Amino acid sequence: MTGLKMCVMMLFHPIVVGEHIKRQRGNEAFRRQSLCTVIVILAAALGVNIFSIYFTHYPLSSVSVRKANLLLETGKLFVPVLTWVLASYAMTTILDGATRMGEAMLYNVLTLVPYVVFTVPVVLLSQVMDANTASLYGVMTGGLIVWMAVLMIVGIKEMNEYSVGKTVLVVLLTVFTMAVIWATIVLLFTICSQFVTMIREVYYEIIYRL
Repeated sequence: MTGLKMCVMMLFHPIVVGEHIKRQRGNEAFRRQSLCTVIVILAAALGVNIFSIYFTHYPLSSVSVRKANLLLETGKLFVPVLTWVLASYAMTTILDGATRMGEAMLYNVLTLVPYVVFTVPVVLLSQVMDANTASLYGVMTGGLIVWMAVLMIVGIKEMNEYSVGKTVLVVLLTVFTMAVIWATIVLLFTICSQFVTMIREVYYEIIYRL
């Protein structure tokens, strides 16, 4: 199954994609193909994200084009997905999961396919919509997020051969782990920022006294 076929199958038969990924374990050619697939999907998602920022009809856009920070917007898209990969892999490793890191990365990046495929049509459709139909636009964009989240949960269940109950447990633990990771990063950033500020103030104080 090629990378393109996996992308198409992800839209209609995600369980089949998960089973295929597991069957290819140890296949070096598939591993190289997977790396290319991940890079292409991430690049496509980035391009689609930038397209949505600049071409969503102004009354429906949540980001001002003039004030748009592409680095921040890119982070909003990729950081949750990558954090989910790390957190879910950590939890499945602890709870007798069968998925390897590369497999988890490939499957979860493939869950971006609905976003890549359908965001452009939704953005183009926004051009004929106005503020009165903002709720409809919100439903369409929110539906893509829900679709991706469901695919991620299905991936945890099928690729690790969990029961429904254990899947729910792993998902809750994964969400908690993600929150801990983000909180830790924010805390470290705050501490580093305060430390840099303190060093700068001490430096200016020394210069002033000299």
